[in-house]
Amino acid sequence: MTKASIGRVRKSQQYYGNVCTLNGCNLPRKSGHKLCLLHKGRAIYRGDAEQSLISKRDTNFARKTVRLLIADNQLNPAWHDLMTAVQSNWDISQKAVTIELMQSADGKAMNRYRRNGLRICSAIFTEVGLEESFINYCSWQYLLEFNPRLFATDISFRHLVVKSLRSQAKDFCSYQVNKITGKPTTYSSPLYMSERDFVWAIMHGIFGATGLKLYAQLERRAERLRQNKLDINKAIRNIT
Repeated sequence: MTKASIGRVRKSQQYYGNVCTLNGCNLPRKSGHKLCLLHKGRAIYRGDAEQSLISKRDTNFARKTVRLLIADNQLNPAWHDLMTAVQSNWDISQKAVTIELMQSADGKAMNRYRRNGLRICSAIFTEVGLEESFINYCSWQYLLEFNPRLFATDISFRHLVVKSLRSQAKDFCSYQVNKITGKPTTYSSPLYMSERDFVWAIMHGIFGATGLKLYAQLERRAERLRQNKLDINKAIRNIT
């Protein structure tokens, strides 16, 4: 270590102390960081040091619920108007991303995080497609509205949405392949803040608050089902 780096480590030690700065954690702090190795990893891979793991069961349930709603609204004119607007946003964004990537390939100077963000978006456009991206995005919005306590912060929510889309696109570089199994390490590769923020801006610009609208429709659908069940039970009691 150079004298400058040693000085920075000592200064951070004086400022943060010897243990993780997160309340309730007594693990030793990672050198040069205010968090321990465990919470530093969570901050990198989940967007926040206090973000708990979202179970596969929850995400699968949310996607299944969104798919059911889409199937129920296939004949709804308002649904087709919504998807027409989303398709227009998708086409415009895809074209803009493609143009920027071509400019970068031609030698245009560009921040590497922005270039990586463009690459992730391009993989989502080509490998995932509009329908599956829409379902993925809306399922996370549904989880947020259904149980906000699942997410530590808004930043961790955005991080998990973008990471889920990136994983679905199987976007990875050749050096992110497990040399033993030969499988891509998409799920464990870090997603940097600048990349996340760029991809989120693109995806949120395409889909906007559609997830919130779907959640409202899901609530109305659930209420109709509950009311129908009550009406049926009442009719059965009257018959008997």
